[in-house]
Amino acid sequence: MLKISNIGFRIRGRNLLQDINIVVRTGTFTAVMGANGAGKSTLLKILSGDIRPSAGTVSWNGQDLGSYPVGELSRKRAVLRQQYNILLPFRAREIIEMGRYPHFSGKLTTHCKNVIKEVAAYVGVEGMMERNYLTLSGGEQQRVQLARVLVQVWDAPPGEKLIMLDEPVSALDIHYQHQLMALVKTLTENSFTVIAVLHDLNLAMQYADDVLLLKKGRSVAFGDKYSVMNEEAIRTTFDVAAMIHYPAAYGYPFITVNGQINNKQTEQSDNYVDSNHFFEGKI
Repeated sequence: MLKISNIGFRIRGRNLLQDINIVVRTGTFTAVMGANGAGKSTLLKILSGDIRPSAGTVSWNGQDLGSYPVGELSRKRAVLRQQYNILLPFRAREIIEMGRYPHFSGKLTTHCKNVIKEVAAYVGVEGMMERNYLTLSGGEQQRVQLARVLVQVWDAPPGEKLIMLDEPVSALDIHYQHQLMALVKTLTENSFTVIAVLHDLNLAMQYADDVLLLKKGRSVAFGDKYSVMNEEAIRTTFDVAAMIHYPAAYGYPFITVNGQINNKQTEQSDNYVDSNHFFEGKI
């Protein structure tokens, strides 16, 4: 369990995050959503330990995140960034092997090789291991990067595998978006806890378990996706009019958006309170 208590982050006199309180359940997929500048990536950097919060605490399985030894944390927590500027012609295998750096010194162990083989098969990249990474398609590169992230924490104890994904599908076409999200979703069935920054409301509705909505550094709503992803909360978060549809042939609702809302609605949507699913603004 990852517990975020009263988290705030302030830089150059500006609050990027304020009073964030959520509990990420072990073995779930949590989507973090909000408009540009809402604080999504900043929150992810705090949860990954890259930066320390200005206020509040983050605890993982009852232990303060900042108290973990760096080596131990690196074997239990891994992050997939938005972009990787790789210019050298590494083989896909070499990229994936980088994820095992916290587990060996000088030379890959037999166990590390077995983990890499298992993860490559799981992610579906075993057939491209010897290929030049630069010649792979965007979707193939993203799967290789996901494999690198997974091998880093693959053999952590059950309930202690945390991966964070920062806009993992932003550069992918629809086919690869769903392929990657479906793969990530299966990880929760194997004791992984997943936190991902997403922009697509329907991807979150289809694949996430819980959703955190952020606006201007504050929490608009957090909880089960079916309670959080309602029309009022979406309008409050993104300043757009949304409609939730429940077709019988689908296993989940889907969302359509009309970006045109009047000024009165916009003013009302800014009038929210930071208390899960309650809003002062009226439709």
